Amino acid sequence: MRRLRRANALASAKLIDGSVATRQRSLLVRSNLPQKAQKSADTAQLRRFWRRKRQALGADEQRQHAAAITEHALTHLAGVTDVETVGVYLARDGEVDLSALVTACWQRDIAVGLPVIVDRDLTFAIYRRDTELRNNRYGIPEPTVVEEMQPAVIFTPLVAFGPNGERLGMGGGYYDRYFASAPHATRIGVAHACQRASTLPANPWDVPLHAVITENGWQWFPAP
Repeated sequence: MRRLRRANALASAKLIDGSVATRQRSLLVRSNLPQKAQKSADTAQLRRFWRRKRQALGADEQRQHAAAITEHALTHLAGVTDVETVGVYLARDGEVDLSALVTACWQRDIAVGLPVIVDRDLTFAIYRRDTELRNNRYGIPEPTVVEEMQPAVIFTPLVAFGPNGERLGMGGGYYDRYFASAPHATRIGVAHACQRASTLPANPWDVPLHAVITENGWQWFPAP
């Protein structure tokens, strides 16, 4: 009987040791993940968190924010007499709706452009009242016929923004590549105030914003 109890105890000890060893190996594997992969995972979690923030806003809040942001944007455009072209976006996934701003620009004879994805790059195409649209690979409507334009002011969507003009996008890098190729365009983020982050991760290729508009007004950042 004593031999049997001793054998069972030894077997249990081996199982415990094996379980601990398995957990240790799992921790070791995670700690040895490439830093880039760990950073990507962290950034993906951040995107989910901030997207939920804007998605949680009700329809009335969305309308109120869009109206206030449109008013702020038009006040700025009215004070800048040489703005003839602007780039906008078509809202989705809780983004601020800029439809009223687009209509106001058309009424003021300001040319409007929508982003269009071409391979791995982004460009802007003229957007008129009668422009035919089709969904791109991400399900975002864009002009069927691409008449390229270079907006002087770009109202860009974002997932979150930081205190120094950092912009967290959806991860494709399209806007950053475009901004790098068009340094003279004014980069204005459009967001709900709840999308403001105290800090955001930065990459060498990130291009900061000049300003952000929320329902509370403008926030300008130091010249990048």
